[in-house]
Amino acid sequence: MRRKLSIRNTELWVWLRGCASVLVVLAVAALVFVIVAVQGLGTSAHEALVPDVVGEPEADAMATLAKAELEGHVTAHNYHEEVPYGHVISTEPPALMRVRAGRRVQMVVSSGPRKIKTPRVIELASEDAQRILEKAGLTVGRITRRHSDQPSDRVLSQNPKPGEKLRRGEAIDLVVSGGSDFGQFEDADGQTVLLRRVRIVVPAGRTVQRVRVTLNYRHGVKTLYDRIHRKGDEILVDFQASTGDRVHVYIDEKLAERKRL
Repeated sequence: MRRKLSIRNTELWVWLRGCASVLVVLAVAALVFVIVAVQGLGTSAHEALVPDVVGEPEADAMATLAKAELEGHVTAHNYHEEVPYGHVISTEPPALMRVRAGRRVQMVVSSGPRKIKTPRVIELASEDAQRILEKAGLTVGRITRRHSDQPSDRVLSQNPKPGEKLRRGEAIDLVVSGGSDFGQFEDADGQTVLLRRVRIVVPAGRTVQRVRVTLNYRHGVKTLYDRIHRKGDEILVDFQASTGDRVHVYIDEKLAERKRL
């Protein structure tokens, strides 16, 4: 009888030890879960103040939000007449709101005005002109070099003209000075030949006007151009000449311009 009780006591003891082991494992697992949960909440449980990034460039706004423990995200690009291209128009949540750290802040970024006023780049160096046009949201189109007394690489004219409103990305054509020696060569006789162009804008006045261009050279007078035009028309006349020749421009037979080459 005593032997049977001893056996039963041993089985009970084994069973209790097994239960205790299971409880210890469960307790350790629960403790680990709590520690992980607390650590996971540690980076986002505290609050952050949304900084005011409206009006800032997109890159600067992203950096400011990251410093405030928030995540910047661009959700849209909209045209705006006052906020410059690439700058922040608005945020959601708005500035000065308290949110959980790590939250995503949605930003609307400006595409600039729908139409851009063309800046004046005449008399600037071509590199400076290109930089200004690109900064304004425009592109540089065809660049044409011409003879000029202006320093080489100086912008002589632009098309479209300054002040005109264009769509973002439209191109501006530039005429750039090639310097006083640009566009000349020596012929078979060793004479210097000049390749020149005269530009004429028909002035206000009669509806139609006669435009005549002559070249006075050592052997006489040669007519380079002779046509009827409306006021405001732009005329470009290309010709060859020699040093010392003179170009005369007549509007309705009145001398409008005279230039010695």
